[in-house]
Amino acid sequence: ALMMAFASTCARALAVAHRRTGPLRVSGRARRAAVRARSTTNAREEEDGADDDSRSLRFSMDAPRDVACVTPSRLDAYIASALTHENVSRARIALAIRAGLVRVNDAVVRKPSWAVRPGDAIRGAAALETPSEAVPEPELEIDVVYEDSSVIVVNKSAGMVVHPSAGHARGTLVNAVLGRLALPATTEVPLGRIADDDDDDIVDGDGDIDDGVDGGGGGQALDVRDGLGTVRPGIVHRLDKGTSGVMVVAKDAGAHNSLCDQFASRMVRRRYVAIVSGVPSPSRGRIEAPIGRDPKDRLRMAVTPGGGRFAASNYEVIAVLAQGNASLVEWRLETGRTHQIRVHAKHIGHPILGDDTYGGGGGAAANALSKYGVMTPKDAKAIMSMIARPMLHARTLGFEHPTTGEAMDFSRDPPEDFAKFAERLADK
Repeated sequence: ALMMAFASTCARALAVAHRRTGPLRVSGRARRAAVRARSTTNAREEEDGADDDSRSLRFSMDAPRDVACVTPSRLDAYIASALTHENVSRARIALAIRAGLVRVNDAVVRKPSWAVRPGDAIRGAAALETPSEAVPEPELEIDVVYEDSSVIVVNKSAGMVVHPSAGHARGTLVNAVLGRLALPATTEVPLGRIADDDDDDIVDGDGDIDDGVDGGGGGQALDVRDGLGTVRPGIVHRLDKGTSGVMVVAKDAGAHNSLCDQFASRMVRRRYVAIVSGVPSPSRGRIEAPIGRDPKDRLRMAVTPGGGRFAASNYEVIAVLAQGNASLVEWRLETGRTHQIRVHAKHIGHPILGDDTYGGGGGAAANALSKYGVMTPKDAKAIMSMIARPMLHARTLGFEHPTTGEAMDFSRDPPEDFAKFAERLADK
């Protein structure tokens, strides 16, 4: 009964907050996520390597001379837009640039964001990505929130990986969707059009999908068309393995492109809820802090003053828990960087509970819960032992339907582990 009462209180608080703040809107004209290089001259590409492990693509191209500026202007984006090989992504091109494998006017350039100028002669090579097979698994259960001929909206469970990758060949959301649609096994090839969530999509300052560059994960999307025109499920955005919540999957190429464009232009409406250590002050605020690779640990992200990428998050405290030692917080994002909510929560001194990577787990979290005698250290450790993931849930998702243009909004409350954890903290 207590759990139901708490859930009802939180739901009312969220509803009031939504009415007060309305949907997050970003000013400016919506921009397309992918732009083809205009008038690229003398573009050539040649594949090297006899086996999948050593295959690479050599390329050369000249930027047009008779233009005021080159579009796209970033070196990695310009090369990616000019190449036609299906197994080379912008992520791989960026890695090649950083490795010194790309020359502009015979000089090595190591910055993917290098500005291409009219007349630049670009030469280089990039490793090709090896396709992997996604096997249908109809026995995998997924919570389908909505489905029609264009899209499937699912409530992803915590612990499920979105798409096959190293160490996760089976049991992913893609495997489950293939099984649900009764489709045959398909080859998974990174396409360079995917948003990356834990938190949100990875989108760079130009509005282009960033493909996992500087964002961790090197995201993949299933090709939504094969040589025979067979429909494949298209992953448009992702949630971390430990994050639960609402996601949309495209069923065809048109839906995939439309949704990618909406993510890139910040048109998609999403709200997250998290249980954090302590209570942020003020209770409503905006965090603007750039995010990049943690220089001390390349497997993590961090706020990187003077570097990284622009990132902005909005938060609001919905409920105070454990007499102020924890709180339920709603998040809305203006940008999408890898682990953005988790990094910004840590940055303001209120890490998400259960997030071992960003300071919300272990003894430090238990000590924070037991401050001021709210509970004994033993009780705090027992409560923390209830959870095995970051307490982060993608609660709402809204977008324009790719075919009809209708505004669609979906919502799912947090799962049982989240609710029970919140209940225990509310009881203190």
